[in-house]
Amino acid sequence: MNVDSLPTVRTRDHIRFRRKKLGIGTVVSSVIMVAAVAMLGSVVLIWANSSLNVEKTRIANDYANNTNTLRESFIIEDVWLSTSPANYVNLTIRNVGDIAVKIKEVNVTSLKSDGTLACTGSPPCTQKINPSNSVIESKQSLMIAVASIKWYDPTPGNINSLDITITTERGSIEKMFWKVR
Repeated sequence: MNVDSLPTVRTRDHIRFRRKKLGIGTVVSSVIMVAAVAMLGSVVLIWANSSLNVEKTRIANDYANNTNTLRESFIIEDVWLSTSPANYVNLTIRNVGDIAVKIKEVNVTSLKSDGTLACTGSPPCTQKINPSNSVIESKQSLMIAVASIKWYDPTPGNINSLDITITTERGSIEKMFWKVR
């Protein structure tokens, strides 16, 4: 018998075959891990992007509103008081700012010299009005009438001043005390 005729087993082929089988599992598990991390990362990125866009919009709106509030400026230019035909107050408001002012509310309160309300009956001591057409363009004036308010009392020293508060749509507030003589 010749030694050359016996079948030979190549150990390299057997080891190579085993290594191929082990290598496929490692590759598959690596692909699964990379896919899971990519999916979780995408979800976190989408969530963070939408949250940051909402905050960016809110901050931009707040900045614009605050900038416009700083550019909004008005003064109470004059106050006229009258007793005929009824007690009323005329206010002249002048816009001295760069942008239009929209008056939201006007409060006028009659006060005694000690700071208390001047009356409790009719007509009222406090009048709150919401003017309908109250947009004042830049460098313009607007007259607002506050009717049926008790600002006049013939008793000496009974009514001493008017507390006038004007609020705009943007939240600016102008307060003024007007001394009645």
